[in-house]
Amino acid sequence: MAAMRAALIADIHANLPALRAVLDDAAAIGCETVWCAGDVVGRGPHPNEVVEMLRALDIPTVQGNWDEAVGMDRVESGAVFAGPEAEEQGMTSLSWTQRVITDENRAWLRNLPTSQRFSVDGRSILLFHGSPLKATEYLWADRPSRYFARIASDEADDLFCFGHTHESFHRIVGQSHFVAAGSVGCGLDGDGRARYAVVYIGQPDVAIGFRSVDYDQRPVFAALRGLELSDELLRVPPSARPPTAQPGGLELATG
Repeated sequence: MAAMRAALIADIHANLPALRAVLDDAAAIGCETVWCAGDVVGRGPHPNEVVEMLRALDIPTVQGNWDEAVGMDRVESGAVFAGPEAEEQGMTSLSWTQRVITDENRAWLRNLPTSQRFSVDGRSILLFHGSPLKATEYLWADRPSRYFARIASDEADDLFCFGHTHESFHRIVGQSHFVAAGSVGCGLDGDGRARYAVVYIGQPDVAIGFRSVDYDQRPVFAALRGLELSDELLRVPPSARPPTAQPGGLELATG
């Protein structure tokens, strides 16, 4: 039996050219379906356009922390920022997105599920944004294996597909695969390409690949500047080494 090939996307962050580039690339390599692990909006300049593209294509999508904040008209995005300037930039982006999002698209964001579980060729797949418990929790690649093992034991799925950290990684813990999609819309330091994961489900094997896609970033940053939003919103990834920690060991990170 031929492998089923799925594109796992996440953290689009209202970047329409990046989303188009990734969807075109996924189609070109023969992906049969696309799954979206949330943070459709926030940071970038195209919230309505990105939502409408996902809706038109009927892409299974879960709610990220920015999606929940816009959908519920929150005063904060659920992200913790590295400093006052970054926090101000994030708050400005959230406020602008809430002003321009249409009522229909706001309702779509508000009603997104926090997770989706489905089966492909007998394998159980759990799609979520941050962790199965919280959209704002970061599953960093270097977290101890016991943490991933606990999730695998609690949820008992074969594949766990998620975003939020903007990292791209594949980790096998016991019989479970953990796949972090990377970010479509927000670049890494020095690398602005759009990133996503490819999940190959065959019999009996599962394989994971990662792709980085070039696209013309100039119109995106021109649009941000035209809206008086900072370029840094789509240039700076979350920090795996937060500058501060709270009592009790709670780490703070950007997102």
